[in-house]
Amino acid sequence: MSTRKFSRVRFNVGATIRIGDRQFQGAVENLSMTGMFLVTNEQLAGGEHADITIVLTGTEPEIAVSFNGIVTRLCDDGVGFTFEKIDLDSYMHLKNIIAYNIDDAEKVMEEIGHSIDEKFASEK
Repeated sequence: MSTRKFSRVRFNVGATIRIGDRQFQGAVENLSMTGMFLVTNEQLAGGEHADITIVLTGTEPEIAVSFNGIVTRLCDDGVGFTFEKIDLDSYMHLKNIIAYNIDDAEKVMEEIGHSIDEKFASEK
């Protein structure tokens, strides 16, 4: 049984990852509102914090979507990141990416609304 709260969509775009003084490229395989899987040969450790940037080409000007994330999954072919921090503009771009690449865009809005409700309930 899946505990996933947000839908994941396939999205093929390059990403730049910066961890400390180290910087490398990878290919995003999929995205959700809370994380992504990056195909890369780089060796990372679980729990490492990263600055992540994906650039959406085909727009003028190009749009950079930036996240702060943490390595939460290690595989032979890549790394899973959970997003810890995202600015409002990047959040809106991410929401649009997910909505445009999923069969049921309304589902994305429901998931976001439910997540916000849960967050407010846990803060009371």
